[in-house]
Amino acid sequence: MRAWDFLTAPLPAPPVRGVLCLGLYLDDPADWIAACAPLAAEEENRAADRFVQPWDAARHLAGRVLTRRMLGAALGRRLTAPLPRTAQGKPFCPDVGLEFSLSHAGHMVWAAFCRQAPVGVDVEEIRPLPDLDDLAAQLHPEENAQLRALPPALRQAAFYRCWTRKEAVLKALGTGLFLPLADFQTDVGEAEADWLLFLPRAAAAFNPAPDAGPPRWTCRDLPAPPGYACAVAAMTPKAAVHVHHC
Repeated sequence: MRAWDFLTAPLPAPPVRGVLCLGLYLDDPADWIAACAPLAAEEENRAADRFVQPWDAARHLAGRVLTRRMLGAALGRRLTAPLPRTAQGKPFCPDVGLEFSLSHAGHMVWAAFCRQAPVGVDVEEIRPLPDLDDLAAQLHPEENAQLRALPPALRQAAFYRCWTRKEAVLKALGTGLFLPLADFQTDVGEAEADWLLFLPRAAAAFNPAPDAGPPRWTCRDLPAPPGYACAVAAMTPKAAVHVHHC
């Protein structure tokens, strides 16, 4: 989408029940920086100025402005103040009743919104990984074993699939790296939903539900252009996932 079109395009409202995922594909970084900077908070513009690469600044600003547009619509006014963060660094918006998560990579920005429960989204640009085996060793032992059992030609896509799923779960929990990647398990296969297989008891501290295990979650892969992997996870069971490409 062109930057100036994004600023005037209507955005869907988050459903009362369910998860709304918005995917944004950026074209020219200079246009996105120019269009989004006036709508971003001062600290967000300062952060953008520190990036060396224009694409980094464009993704940063586009994601923040997309989030601010959605939160502002929920509040009924333009949101200009800096967003506070939890002790673990997860941003939130007080008094809006809307959980959100943001991720960006390559030309893509994804944001997820949920009124019912914490939500996390992650997108990764699929690029060659010379250290794939070392990265896979950081995962749950079962995930690592499944990856090693795959033919080499399939291993990279499966790794990114697994990685985005785990990052989405961590973002929903809001733990940062308090919960190590090796301590919980997702399916590395091609099933696009219900891929969270195991969470340790430690994760229950971040989920108000009495049973914080996988059945209490909604987990989905999201449709992304070739060369990307994307996933969303929300701490609520069997929620409908609505996907909108801006």
